[in-house]
Amino acid sequence: MPTTSPQRNPPHTPPHTPPHTPPQTPPQTPPQTQTRRDQLADPSNAAPVPELPHALDADRRLIGGAGPRLAAYLSMPVASGSTADLHPLLLVHSINAAASAAELRPVFNRWRNTRPVLALDLPGFGASQRGRMVYTPALMAQSIGRALAHLQQAGFHQRVDLMAVSLSCEFATQVALGQPERVRSVALVSPTGLESDRPERYEDGRSKDKPWLRALLERGPWAGPLFKLLTREATMRHFLERTWGSPYIDESLLAYNLKSVRQPGACHAPYAFIAGALFTRGVASLYAKLRQPVWLAHGQRGEFADFDGLAALGPRPHWTVDVFDTGAMPYFERPAQFGTSFEQFVQRLPPA
Repeated sequence: MPTTSPQRNPPHTPPHTPPHTPPQTPPQTPPQTQTRRDQLADPSNAAPVPELPHALDADRRLIGGAGPRLAAYLSMPVASGSTADLHPLLLVHSINAAASAAELRPVFNRWRNTRPVLALDLPGFGASQRGRMVYTPALMAQSIGRALAHLQQAGFHQRVDLMAVSLSCEFATQVALGQPERVRSVALVSPTGLESDRPERYEDGRSKDKPWLRALLERGPWAGPLFKLLTREATMRHFLERTWGSPYIDESLLAYNLKSVRQPGACHAPYAFIAGALFTRGVASLYAKLRQPVWLAHGQRGEFADFDGLAALGPRPHWTVDVFDTGAMPYFERPAQFGTSFEQFVQRLPPA
């Protein structure tokens, strides 16, 4: 199926508020006062940086609700007629030093004109709130849940097809288990936690956090220089080459990542990631509990292509597994094949 050329959506117009109804301000996490030591540890405070440009050619909006400020990109179908009967597609990027919705550009553009698509920036990444906060799997899952609520508030009441990449598959699975009435299907792209055929024991949501390592990364005088080292162009190019399993990476993604890591507060969520705070112990047992239809897609190249743990899940008749001759983000290298495979999966879904 050919890819439809993306079109810029009209600017989002906030809904009219009647005069007798005061506008509601979404609760925001109050900014935390940074000490001099914090300012020195955060390399993004060294000099003013330009505002982060849009990761996608779409309306970027803020999502309200309790918790950190969230940003997301929404695209509406261009076809005439009602969109009320369409199932939205919710996209969640992976977790790394420079993660953002930009990682899902080929997927967003593939379906932007045929169904509602919302691409989320998780807390600590992209245009969402960054800085010092307690980054946990629960926070990330709650943020995805807020994106689900935002779609419903925007008038999209049909159940959502939820697609996540890498570590965010763990967060998306928690949401799908907790809100089955809102999630129609789950697409796991190169999910973490399935690397070993001897899966860890699930410990009631306990993470792999190493508090001593997180404190060391956040508080030491080396925090700023270390993050600069991790986010040099050469280092980030090397990471993407590991992800692709090839030197032929997406150069526009690298260019955006280099801007993203220079935003204020950019080091904090990646340091939580490095310290293991965002990984759930024994998450494979959560994958096994999914009752929605599941599409699992992964590549065969690079350092993120080990899925020996799939067999340990046992027979899963409601799962579809597609393997691509690519790295961990197959939609960049084989966009048409990836899109066709996902559409075939969606066509087989039972009626809502």
